[in-house]
Amino acid sequence: MNQCKNDSAKKYSWTGEDSIEQYESTKAKFSDIDRAELHVHMNGSIPLSTIQDIFADESTELPAGFLIERDILRYKPCQSLSSYLTPWQVLRLFPKKRENLNLLSLAVFESLSQNNVRFVELRSSVLYLASLQNCAPAPAHALERLLESSRSASSRFGIRTGLILTVTRGDYSSVALSTLLQAYQDLGQPSDVVGLDLAGDEEITYPAELPSLFRKAKDRFGLGITIHAGETGRVDNVRTAVELFGADRIGHGTAASKAPQLLDFLAKKDICIEVCPISNRLTGAVLKNEAHPLLAFQRHGVPFVICSDNPAIHQRGLADDHMAAMNEGLSARDIYEQFDVAKRYSFIEGLD
Repeated sequence: MNQCKNDSAKKYSWTGEDSIEQYESTKAKFSDIDRAELHVHMNGSIPLSTIQDIFADESTELPAGFLIERDILRYKPCQSLSSYLTPWQVLRLFPKKRENLNLLSLAVFESLSQNNVRFVELRSSVLYLASLQNCAPAPAHALERLLESSRSASSRFGIRTGLILTVTRGDYSSVALSTLLQAYQDLGQPSDVVGLDLAGDEEITYPAELPSLFRKAKDRFGLGITIHAGETGRVDNVRTAVELFGADRIGHGTAASKAPQLLDFLAKKDICIEVCPISNRLTGAVLKNEAHPLLAFQRHGVPFVICSDNPAIHQRGLADDHMAAMNEGLSARDIYEQFDVAKRYSFIEGLD
């Protein structure tokens, strides 16, 4: 990885159309640094052109009134997280064909490679694939196909990969988690499955036994735990993620900045925050006139990694999130150090 120059602590800021040239110039300076991605959703990383090709090939029927160009992409802040998540109405309608799973995997890893990503923890909710590809009631087949597809694509682009199995909040979260863990066991506990994730709208409740199921999976299988928490202003969800779910990392966690004692707690526990600067602005987790909590995390000694969340939905990549983080107040030195921070908190073993 490139070494920091003497002026690497300089802060960069750009706003408005007159700063596009400055933005691109600064981005170019960081074009060849090694990057790592610890919070990225697979179906939020599929280029729009690939989605359209698969829709055409599979004759996918879209919900009434849903327009691909208008309703999949996110350029401006949404009114709520649920509004931001509207694209998932169609992102879970494909791929029905195994060859299209391979196609989208290649497209996702090509995009990661273009951002100089050297290792990635890719998140996926496998169960919808089991249904689409007629693997039910044997989701192990769907997980196997996803792993094979990811392995092939990651090998082609030379990217180390781990898979994080995602469960969505809701009444059936416990059933979904148990089903995924059974599929994982049926495949002999593949080493490239590295963690578990709880995602979705934090306003939606989940079964009371769900936290203990996460903890048991962590203890039994050694899987890392990352929980989407504090993205929608619920400060208590962050502490709950650590104390009840056994979280090693927190997805987003922006609300934690409103509670200094919580920040001190996270620092003491060495809990890493997966910060997604572009996504945080688009979901409304951080409002337009608010400072991003990145610097609050830094002041309190809370470790964090910069991630992209759903880069294709934003029409951006991890390099753009690094630039956004600098615009929020990080230094060039902070960006250069991100790769080593990501290695420290990654669930993938054997990173050198």
